[in-house]
Amino acid sequence: MTNWDISRTLLYVSNLLLLDNKRELAKIYEKSAYSVAALDYSINRGEEVPFLPEIVRNDIDEILTTGNLSLKDSLELQFPKGVISLLRLPNISPDNVLKLYNVLGVSSISDLYRALETRKVRNIRGVGPRFEEQLRKSFLLYKKDNFELNLFEGFSYANSIKRLLSDKGIRRVEITGSVRRGKEMVNNLNFVVTGEKAANIIKSNLSFKKIEKESPTNLYLKDRNNIQIKFLIVPAEYFSSALLYYTGSKLHNQKINERAKIRGYKISPKGYILIKADNEETIYKKLSLQYIPPELREGEEEIELAERNVLPQLIEYSDIKGDLHVHSNFSDGTNSINEIKEEALYYGYRYIAITDHSESLKIANGLSTNRLMKEMDIIDKLNREKEIKILKGSEIEINNDGSLDFDNNILEKLDLRIAAMHTGFENRKSTNTFRLEKALSNKLVNILAHPTGRLLSLREGFKFDIEKVFRIASLNNVALEVNVFPKRMDLSVGLIKQAKRLGVKYFSIGTDAHNVGHLNFMRYGVKILRRAYLTKNEVINTFNFNELERFLWEKKH
Repeated sequence: MTNWDISRTLLYVSNLLLLDNKRELAKIYEKSAYSVAALDYSINRGEEVPFLPEIVRNDIDEILTTGNLSLKDSLELQFPKGVISLLRLPNISPDNVLKLYNVLGVSSISDLYRALETRKVRNIRGVGPRFEEQLRKSFLLYKKDNFELNLFEGFSYANSIKRLLSDKGIRRVEITGSVRRGKEMVNNLNFVVTGEKAANIIKSNLSFKKIEKESPTNLYLKDRNNIQIKFLIVPAEYFSSALLYYTGSKLHNQKINERAKIRGYKISPKGYILIKADNEETIYKKLSLQYIPPELREGEEEIELAERNVLPQLIEYSDIKGDLHVHSNFSDGTNSINEIKEEALYYGYRYIAITDHSESLKIANGLSTNRLMKEMDIIDKLNREKEIKILKGSEIEINNDGSLDFDNNILEKLDLRIAAMHTGFENRKSTNTFRLEKALSNKLVNILAHPTGRLLSLREGFKFDIEKVFRIASLNNVALEVNVFPKRMDLSVGLIKQAKRLGVKYFSIGTDAHNVGHLNFMRYGVKILRRAYLTKNEVINTFNFNELERFLWEKKH
């Protein structure tokens, strides 16, 4: 059983708990599910994730021992099976399921179809055509027997498969396709493997619903969530060539293969160039190209840039010196500041920012001024140990009038100030733009958190004048955050590129961690930065502490 299997069970339980209106417990299971998925090692016992609550660790032991969870079974008994089946619809929240059930009596997928056909959905108070359209899209995806994953899900699932198969004796296995390129949404997982018994090992160790295709060179599986998992089985001597080919987009591969043919190389029936090489760098070199990182292999301008040897030196995970968006148990996180500090040391970070919510965000247990002062005192005491620099920060709510939740005399006491909008999205584009402009004009603001406020597949970002806001961020040296919490991934790659064109000089990356396991989101998040062609000099998390301190200090003076 993979970490992914465990995390999906915990996430499903979280959804059932939401149906049962046990919201705080649901949050615990959701956060724990993300932590398990993000791990870079396989779990064999619950005690291997000591930062998770004891109740969740015990559940993990039960899942690993029995393959099931009694809590899940007992929760399922509380609702009609048809209502639970609605949870299988992609991109529909448990709150939406409850709304459909309580208001319209929708208790099955067929009920939902009839409600859509008779246009009853649009009559629900407080929803409009957008909600109806979202339901239609979800229904169509469900009927197509296909399931999309966001990058975090695809990255986590693929890595858990890779670890499992490596442990079970596959000679070599690597992730390819959209996940390796770092695409925002992926509709299948792709792998290149080598080894005589590879297919048998895969079938013996992975959970799947059916085999869609099997041959000496291919194995296509469909898992129980209708996610397609594709394996290309190749000779060891052509592994690197196959890895290159099955990573790139169709257009990238077409251009690469045309270049190879001109240089006299043959192409295999499966599409990869018949070049024996120890790595992909060697193949690109043989084609007279600078090495093209996986994230850039989209068939856009990367080949022309590589031909001229002018591809930028992209940011690397090893360049990251600290996480600048972390929540402790002072607000809605689950770990103490000291526990966060210890985990940051494990990652080799030079600094970590504690950025709990400000007072007005009651739903996230936002900090009053007094509680913020108490938190700052604790950080000052921990900083005396000089093992790592803990930054005194806050994720400060932007009020409806554009003011910030704390007065400037309080903000000046902080090392790092992140402005954020969590509420009031119903306002007009002009109102949102005004709020953001006024907040970013405050000389003390360092970072704009998750700038569009989107929740992937659940909520579109709020409307604002992108050009105006990004230009004022540039003018005031405010870094735009790339928030890599799995639900957000905000900014998108397209908006990062647009921000650069509009003059934005600095970006930050924040995990928005709510327990120490979430710090591992950084690994997949760097792919988003790389896909946007960002270099280390453009991301303030790569600054050494003196450089970061100077950047923050200049905002205050």
